[in-house]
Amino acid sequence: MGKKFLKLFVFIGLFTWINCSGSRRFVAPSPVVDDRQPVPENVAEKDPNLYAYVFNRQISEQCRQSFDLSRQLRFLFGSPRQAMNLDAFDEVANSSWFTRRLFYREMSLEKFVQGPNTVTGPDTSGAWKIVRAKTQGLTPGFSIKDPKGDLYLIKFDPPGHNELASGAEVAVTKIFYAAGYNVPQNFVVYFHPDRLELAENVEYIGKNGQVRPMNEQDLAEIFTQVEFLPDGRLRALASKYLQGKPLGPFLYKGTRKDDPNDIYPHEHRRELRGLRVFTAWLNHFDAKAHNSLDMFVTENGKSYVKHSLIDFGSTLGNAFPSYGFENYFDPHQMLFNTLTLGLHVMPWEKQKEPYPSAGYFESNSFKPHEYKVNLPNPAFELMTMRDAYWAAKIVMSFKDEHIRSAIEQGCYTNPDAAEYLIQTLIERRDKIGRYYFSRVNPLDKFIVKEKTDGSCEFSFVDMAVVTGLEKSESSQYLVEIIQGDKILIEKNVLESPSVKIPAWEEGQVQVCLRTKRQTEGRWSPWVKVYASKNKSGYRIDGIIRQD
Repeated sequence: MGKKFLKLFVFIGLFTWINCSGSRRFVAPSPVVDDRQPVPENVAEKDPNLYAYVFNRQISEQCRQSFDLSRQLRFLFGSPRQAMNLDAFDEVANSSWFTRRLFYREMSLEKFVQGPNTVTGPDTSGAWKIVRAKTQGLTPGFSIKDPKGDLYLIKFDPPGHNELASGAEVAVTKIFYAAGYNVPQNFVVYFHPDRLELAENVEYIGKNGQVRPMNEQDLAEIFTQVEFLPDGRLRALASKYLQGKPLGPFLYKGTRKDDPNDIYPHEHRRELRGLRVFTAWLNHFDAKAHNSLDMFVTENGKSYVKHSLIDFGSTLGNAFPSYGFENYFDPHQMLFNTLTLGLHVMPWEKQKEPYPSAGYFESNSFKPHEYKVNLPNPAFELMTMRDAYWAAKIVMSFKDEHIRSAIEQGCYTNPDAAEYLIQTLIERRDKIGRYYFSRVNPLDKFIVKEKTDGSCEFSFVDMAVVTGLEKSESSQYLVEIIQGDKILIEKNVLESPSVKIPAWEEGQVQVCLRTKRQTEGRWSPWVKVYASKNKSGYRIDGIIRQD
């Protein structure tokens, strides 16, 4: 046992000592497996018990982690286990979970506003038939079939907070889609109750828990729990059913055993780890398994399992100021409150609700890395700084006009409330960028181009500069270029994000970069970029980031 620990400490010591000195050939990792391969249609629907899930996440899993020695040592020595589904460029490939969108290519405001939508909402040429009732959750609702035969889930805003959930659902759907996630088509709708008709044999769970056919009195009871507009209409969210066969939620740990494509444990998928940054930005405090949905779909002639995020009513503002600051059951906070005799004033206790449609949502006390969802999330807990940087650069790719357009789609009637949400999102976005870009070298989009004299120009983008968080004149870059044991460019300070590399023999070179801001006065962690030359010219082989 003693020798094993000694080897572990030696390994960790060597790992943390490594810097730009020396060069070894970069070997690309195994290609990320395309998980959109055809699978048999025998994937079963799974619906984990909510109460068991909450107990497992909040109690059982936390106890298990406390006794996981290897996990504690990795945390102690700053050597976390990195995500498993990464390519040679430290990126996430397109998959059944994620599609590269806004950061990776330009997206017009028109395309951004369209998002996942292929329709304009429920057809209003005839009646909406209620085919299913929703009696659980904070607000009631039901599923309807419109005259075209499309199915929608109709959800209402919580009493006293009209527009709060419905506006957030639509706005955040646009953001998550542009970020790269699979989401439903969501719409704000206005309708009069007489548009609704009850289909036959709609199951309804009464107050005593008994399942029985739904009747007109049940529908009237639902309407007593929602707010009517002055003209007698109702405002609600209409969420179009996802395409395919529903398979239940995905878990943030492990894999689906009945899906042969699902080979990377979910807690080690970067798009799920990095989701923690998005939940902090958007105040998605209810990011649990039951707000996700797997669907068995057929696309481009292939049938496979597709993974989506759903239910964004618990985003942006909310009716409970403590959400985002504490877990439902938070032993650490409980102990702190006991030791301070409850005299310490928590940041959330100072919050005020500026507008009912905006809820409790602010940026002054927002700390990106301290944000807490209601239930501990296994993937979020394993997020590394490299995972966080990946998510932060996508968050920072949302320009002010994207954010404004998203909120406009929420159809907020109070322009002051809408403007408040816009400014809060902008301020939280910039806090995320400043926090993570100061901890991981934010250089990206590396390019190597051959010049007429046989040399090449190596250039990159400083994400902190292009997003306006830092100024180019106050930024410097330390570069060192090595080929094997030969130093092509000894440590040299650049004032701009490009450097000319003299012609080298065929093979691979290592470009090691650090960044320094005048405001900080220190060099950042390194990022190593590997480029090679062959008969076809120059190319980037891969990158490694220090976190």
